[in-house]
Amino acid sequence: MLAHMARQNMSPAPALFSAIMNLKPIGSHTAHICEATDAAYSNAEVKDGSSGDTGYPFGQIKPLLTVGEFDKATGFMLVGVPDGMGAYLVDDSTVRIIFQSESYGTFGGAGESFPFLVNNNGASFTGSHVMYVDYDRGMLADFMSHDESAEHMVKAAGDVITGAFNLNGKLVEPRNKTGCTAQPHYSNTDPNGCGLWHEINNVPAPEQADYVLQSLCAAHLEERHQWGQNLGVEDNLFITNEEWIEYVGGSNYVGIPAHVIDLATGHMHATGVFTLGGFEKIVEVNCGVEGYVCFSPSGYNGNFGVPSKTDEAARKNALGKRPDGTDYVYPQDIVPGRLYIGKKGYNAQGQPASDFLSRNGLAYGKVYGFSTDVTATTGGMFIDAYSRVMPPGSKVEGAFYPIDWQWDGTVKSFMHDGSWAFQHLTVDGTPFWTGNGRDASAAKTEHNSPDPYGGPRFIHGSTAGWIGLYDFTGVASLIAAAHQSSSFPAKIPAHYTLLQGEQDITSQIELGGKGRKANGAHQTHMSDSYKVASDGTVTDSAKVTFEDIDGLEWIAAAGTADGYVIIQEDGGNDFGERTIISKVETSGKKMAFYFIAQSGGDDNTRNKAGVGVPAGTNLDPGAAHEFSGSMDLSGMLAKNSDGSFKIKAGAPGSKREAEATVNVNEKILAMGLQAHSLNGGVIHAFRGDRGGQLYAYRPKLP
Repeated sequence: MLAHMARQNMSPAPALFSAIMNLKPIGSHTAHICEATDAAYSNAEVKDGSSGDTGYPFGQIKPLLTVGEFDKATGFMLVGVPDGMGAYLVDDSTVRIIFQSESYGTFGGAGESFPFLVNNNGASFTGSHVMYVDYDRGMLADFMSHDESAEHMVKAAGDVITGAFNLNGKLVEPRNKTGCTAQPHYSNTDPNGCGLWHEINNVPAPEQADYVLQSLCAAHLEERHQWGQNLGVEDNLFITNEEWIEYVGGSNYVGIPAHVIDLATGHMHATGVFTLGGFEKIVEVNCGVEGYVCFSPSGYNGNFGVPSKTDEAARKNALGKRPDGTDYVYPQDIVPGRLYIGKKGYNAQGQPASDFLSRNGLAYGKVYGFSTDVTATTGGMFIDAYSRVMPPGSKVEGAFYPIDWQWDGTVKSFMHDGSWAFQHLTVDGTPFWTGNGRDASAAKTEHNSPDPYGGPRFIHGSTAGWIGLYDFTGVASLIAAAHQSSSFPAKIPAHYTLLQGEQDITSQIELGGKGRKANGAHQTHMSDSYKVASDGTVTDSAKVTFEDIDGLEWIAAAGTADGYVIIQEDGGNDFGERTIISKVETSGKKMAFYFIAQSGGDDNTRNKAGVGVPAGTNLDPGAAHEFSGSMDLSGMLAKNSDGSFKIKAGAPGSKREAEATVNVNEKILAMGLQAHSLNGGVIHAFRGDRGGQLYAYRPKLP
């Protein structure tokens, strides 16, 4: 641990002393980084290491962990910024929370996080970590009933990843710094494991690790048979993904995959079945058929930081144009709502196999995209334009069609990847329903979330500010029919319902008397550009729509068939990013958006004053905050009338079923907060990247 404490090129002694003085065990902080309203309009003292206004209008919030804390038994330090998360019962008395850090290594952020070793062969990664914290189940169930910290209920913590398998299914080896590596982490090399670091990656090589596990963004934990007996994946797994990267233009880069972690072994498996364009979030949805799995992927589709997208498209066109003879354009943000269907027990070549990816349906399958005849159904509008003018409840009929590509297990240049295939027309001659058509990029498709009740549906959001629902009822019979001929469905009829468009939501936001900004205005408007000129002239974007919806998680609850959704923005709000909870309405009724909390912002009173948790960490008050990641803990904590817990560890479908029996105001949810401004003090000394917290949240809605 001490090897990671000092800043580079300075004596470790001052940093060591200062860091040790501020060390606290996991769960010990009770102060909140987030707040209910700006300190200029509350009675909260503006003091480093202390909370602001914690009188949240629609619920109770308590910290579960804070970046900069350590495990008392091992000395393991938490790494930020927190992002994708999940939880499951390790045994009947332990809730294990899994979360990851969205860290960038040499690609940005606060520099290299402390490295971790894999495979017992010396291979190492910096950048993102995937971590676990174990909590006593009984204590967690009672956590919101008192004011004590979470420290007393923490059992253990550490890194999840112990082994790493690459796209070839081989154990990753240490990087050969002067030549080719036989079994590399292909995100940082060419398809042959060759290319010196600077020939592929447009940033410096890491100093104390072989590779960068780059920007693990959102993630999802999928339990074995979570939808019922034999329905869903065969192992408890955590599915994460590299989101973006920076490649040298013209180089022979591979792209960035999803990574699936076997929670029983800690082994991380790279998989190419979803394409290699990088992802925001990949979630399992219920397709209702034994022997198959369904997933919904989302994300950029090629955010590789290349200096000329035009030049990269020209390279692709030199290999051949689109099937209709038109030119490819660079694929970033040209992507529809997606669905993946995988066949369990088969490898990438379609042969029977029992390895981890094969038995979970993540080696052999087809990627589908939503398409519609825009002339007949939307008046020619693609999804971003559609969301700006159509009312809630509007429906678009279409289907999920397979793309002209399937992962075959062979690592190739990104020029041969399926990310380009969303520019093709379907077999019925219709385009995929992307944000802005097949010839132009659009807003980023951000978080998605499966129907928590187990229906063949998923919710999707976008940085444009819309939220929609895809329903593909009937998929089970189509998969079963295709199975008879050892194939996949030719298409899957589906429809899209607009829940909230990129439209004025100011009258729908309920602040509950809080949500005040430092300038006196209210968080009904989103100020991603607020400036005061030298002559006192104020300019304020004060946007009336959602801006850059990032986090999105669908939560089941008693008394409603469509549940609730947690919404988290990432739009650079100068007065603090918002997080919101809303009841899902699918019939056209306008959704009410209940303000939970705000955090950060370069014009926020506490942030400008250098307030951080832990104290002494806020060295960059101009950097953004962002609520990111949420989940429902209530199914694991629900009790019977005699005080016993309702479910046992590992019982198929039980957690999802139990979640749906708990009233929303009786739930304990968890949500993450990224605090990019907290990059000093104990966090920097232990190379924990940047700060943040995980919270327990109990709603209190009207």
